[in-house]
Amino acid sequence: MPRKLDLWTDIWYDRWSVKDLRKCVEDRSGEKQPKFDKLVFVKMAVDLDAQWTFRFLDLPSEIRNVIYSQLLRLRDSRVRADLLACSPAILAACRGTRDEAQGLIYSENIFEVIVRSVASSEQEAAVNRTTVAFAKLDIDQVQLCDAPQAEIERLWPKIIREADEVKLVVKLYQADDKDAEAPSPSFEQVNHILHSFATSHKGARKLQRLQVVVKGDTANIADSLLESIFYPLTQIKGFSTKNLTISLLIDGLPPAVATELQRLLTSGEGREHGKLSNTLRLERRNAMEAYIRATDAERNSSPMERLAKLIRQAGKALEPNDVYLDAAFYTNCGQILAGLRACLDGLPVRANEAVLAKR
Repeated sequence: MPRKLDLWTDIWYDRWSVKDLRKCVEDRSGEKQPKFDKLVFVKMAVDLDAQWTFRFLDLPSEIRNVIYSQLLRLRDSRVRADLLACSPAILAACRGTRDEAQGLIYSENIFEVIVRSVASSEQEAAVNRTTVAFAKLDIDQVQLCDAPQAEIERLWPKIIREADEVKLVVKLYQADDKDAEAPSPSFEQVNHILHSFATSHKGARKLQRLQVVVKGDTANIADSLLESIFYPLTQIKGFSTKNLTISLLIDGLPPAVATELQRLLTSGEGREHGKLSNTLRLERRNAMEAYIRATDAERNSSPMERLAKLIRQAGKALEPNDVYLDAAFYTNCGQILAGLRACLDGLPVRANEAVLAKR
């Protein structure tokens, strides 16, 4: 009886003629082959298959780009909505594929960040429950409730920090409350999340295009409050008035609010406010040094008492937890900064000499 071939040889080589098999083995091994039985040539061809090394980078660039596009573009997942729906394992194949294709993940995909906030009133205090999710990414949803800024800074994965384009979906809901005397619900947590996203070095620092889609009970929210909530979007770091590297599209907000946000972004007013925090932090440090150097008698003077008060106000402004980071907030920071500088300029030379040397 003829020997039975295994499944793989049945599929590939048993249909070849002995002549074709012999030529295939000779071409691939580079050696002249004597006459063998067909089964011997089949096994030799299978062994050569096992030893063969595929060089992906030898493919034409057009073919490599097609393969990269198929593997690295996000697509709808049939398993889970938040599952990573692409195959980045090819980037780990070698340094060449990583250098060649890593940027495609960030340039060819639109990453979706979903911020959902339900503001309600419980036990005579406003309670805000906010969740942050990343669509099509294998990242757990994060739930925040009056979280400090340091916790919000840890939200953003590397893929968002490096992304060229992000779609930001913000859902604002107000829970029904039958108690008319309950405090008004607030969306300060959303405001702080947007601030971290737009201005933090851990946020979307390489952003070029931003789509903002607002959903929920926006019809029942005053325009002034909506401007306060979304004010951080006017502080996006990557925006340049010279080459317009940031494209901002807003959908779901009243036209007047969207127009004002676009104006603030284009004019650069929002980014100037962003620099104000760093200036205030530096001036507060100078003021604290001057206060420490002062004698007990000097600390009891009116200028020093006012300086101490401004130092406390600056500290509170630099760690905001229960206020909107909007135009009014930065106006207050500017007033505190002006007060600190006026006090420092009027201090005795002995207390202020170190500060003057730095400035």
